[in-house]
Amino acid sequence: MFLNCVVPGLIAMLMALFATPVVLKMALAAGFVDAPDGVRKLHGRTVALGGGVAVIVAAALTGVIAVVAQFPWAVSLWHQPLALVGATGGAVLICFIGLLDDRVTIRGRQKLLGQVAAAALAVAGGIVIRQISIFGLEIQLGLLAVPFTVFWLLGAVNALNLIDGVDGLATSVGILQSLAICVMAAMMGNSGEAAAAAILAGALLGFLPYNWSPARIFLGDAGSMFIGFSLGILAIRGSFKGPATVALIAPTAIWAIPIFDVGIAILRRKLTGQSVYATDRGHLHHVLQRYGFSHIGTVLVIGSLSLVCGVGALASVVLKSEVMAIIVCSSVLSVLVLSRSFGHSECGLLWRRTRSFLASCWRLPHLSPVNVPHASRFHGNREFDQAWESLVAFAERFDLSELNFNIHAPMLGEVFHANWQRRNPHAVRCLWETEIPLVWHQFEVGRVRISGVVPDKISPFLWSSDLLQSLKPFETQVLDILDSTPLANTKQALENRNPSDPELAVTST
Repeated sequence: MFLNCVVPGLIAMLMALFATPVVLKMALAAGFVDAPDGVRKLHGRTVALGGGVAVIVAAALTGVIAVVAQFPWAVSLWHQPLALVGATGGAVLICFIGLLDDRVTIRGRQKLLGQVAAAALAVAGGIVIRQISIFGLEIQLGLLAVPFTVFWLLGAVNALNLIDGVDGLATSVGILQSLAICVMAAMMGNSGEAAAAAILAGALLGFLPYNWSPARIFLGDAGSMFIGFSLGILAIRGSFKGPATVALIAPTAIWAIPIFDVGIAILRRKLTGQSVYATDRGHLHHVLQRYGFSHIGTVLVIGSLSLVCGVGALASVVLKSEVMAIIVCSSVLSVLVLSRSFGHSECGLLWRRTRSFLASCWRLPHLSPVNVPHASRFHGNREFDQAWESLVAFAERFDLSELNFNIHAPMLGEVFHANWQRRNPHAVRCLWETEIPLVWHQFEVGRVRISGVVPDKISPFLWSSDLLQSLKPFETQVLDILDSTPLANTKQALENRNPSDPELAVTST
């Protein structure tokens, strides 16, 4: 069975080696490129986009050759026309959404809607997880089967899409995951899915020399989302133990590193009051680069972590022990968190929020009159702690109820979050709240949200005006901190800023 995977994989690799230069020249001629803007795109030169098209073309041509040559595994896939049509239709749609985003930068919610539509096409073709197997226990999903499958595919798509931030990273991780799924599918007797995973791995191997640092062409959203979508489907079908029954632990372990990266990003944004679509530089590859790793070093580290998790997943299949996959993946992720390499601040903030919530469920307010401020530095090195201390002193002086101070400036590599809440809160009926943006060189770099009560017999409007005026020294202090270590490419960032980019728009509440 493994020989049946090697041949189509080699064909796909050759196809990609020939197709990528053609796509590269076409992209440059059409102006389909990714230019640095000094804000979100910090690579040093203009690079062609559309590399995902080369991967898709190579995989598709290999599939056609396999069908014409009547490879046994290809014939078996052809006997499932609905699933094939659903998967192909979803892949075409996800590629179109990615190309559109690469060209005109659509909103995050629009991209998500397109991803849901692509997943729905796959589900309509019969690619549905109706039953999962965990530790030998088979669980019928029933009405949850469709949403669970869609959620799985969305997770796969966005996991690959969000790690595509370093030359060759998404391609390398995609190769490792494709090979792991290929081996897993072969072990479980799913020959068609094993060969399809080998084709994807081969196409990515052929593309990798052009995408390796320094990259001559990027995958783009079309490529990264296509890879994630394809791997998501192959992980489902490759781990089938029976009709629509998925052995869930092994494929989840293969995806452990990208899933953890996405989960930490969502956790960070939600806990700090940011939109889940917000851009930041807190992903694992960003963190490794701040530790001094080169582009290639970053790819090797993340690739090694993914490889360890993949080997753990395959070992669990061979030994028929799902505990093995859980132990390996838990160990890898625990080392990242406990060594404070990645995810430590987010997990710490989650623990504090959870502990505070649980305490509030049983403790009477008057028993905890102490106000305890909490600050979390996710990345960056500017001294926002000083500004935060002055803001807490301001809150105590004006008898406020709650403070939230957020710095979110990915172009500066700064993300800082702090909150303070009076343990003995004021009466809700007297409470007011306001949120103010912090603007630096026309960029919104943070927000301050405050709430409190108006003293008796004083106009709320006059009180609010006086209080906000008293915050002016704090604003000045924050801006001085931002200006104290100027960014080398600030001028370029300001000149190249795209005012239509919703993620950079200055808004106020």
